[in-house]
Amino acid sequence: MPAVRDLSGEIRQSLTGLGLPREKLSGRRIAVTAGSRGIANLKEIVKAVCEWLKGQGAQPFVIPAMGSHGGATAEGQRAILADYGVTAEGVGAEVKSNMATVPLGQTPEGFQVFVDRNAWEADGVVVMNRVKPHTDFSGNIESGLLKMITVGMGKRDGAQETHRWSRRFGYERVIRAISGFTLAKGKILCGLAVVENEMHQIAALRAVLP
Repeated sequence: MPAVRDLSGEIRQSLTGLGLPREKLSGRRIAVTAGSRGIANLKEIVKAVCEWLKGQGAQPFVIPAMGSHGGATAEGQRAILADYGVTAEGVGAEVKSNMATVPLGQTPEGFQVFVDRNAWEADGVVVMNRVKPHTDFSGNIESGLLKMITVGMGKRDGAQETHRWSRRFGYERVIRAISGFTLAKGKILCGLAVVENEMHQIAALRAVLP
């Protein structure tokens, strides 16, 4: 697949096409996730999402959504994003890094659900992640938006809970259950999924409603 030529334009068009009500965006503080996996054009993607949100009257900020990476510290996770150019200066929005989580409850299976406190205290969340095969398991879903919600936004607590239960139930079931529980809370406004080609270039992207 060839690389997307106009990345910011495609992102704007895809997000606009969702038809999100303006009242959910205008004047609202919206968290945008950024992970630790070295997604191609990460800085440009995050910047484009933040610029689109600003155009809707929102007040975006960026949160590291990377489970326990970066030594499971706020400073370590901020440093990872800075290495990718995801800084306040680079993307035009504050980066709020905190390892604190909010416990949302538990799924019917007994899985505890956690979410980044900064995300939970925002008025809404835009989840962005790359979709690709996972290195440790196979299933109908592997690495993507649901894994970002479950592990990335769950911080260290979410990562530990996911890995703990996956040994018994398998990753796909745990990720589906926890992400579904979080989505049902209504905090997540939409997701932006990106796909890379064999040259590690962004070749496709899709914005999706919860």
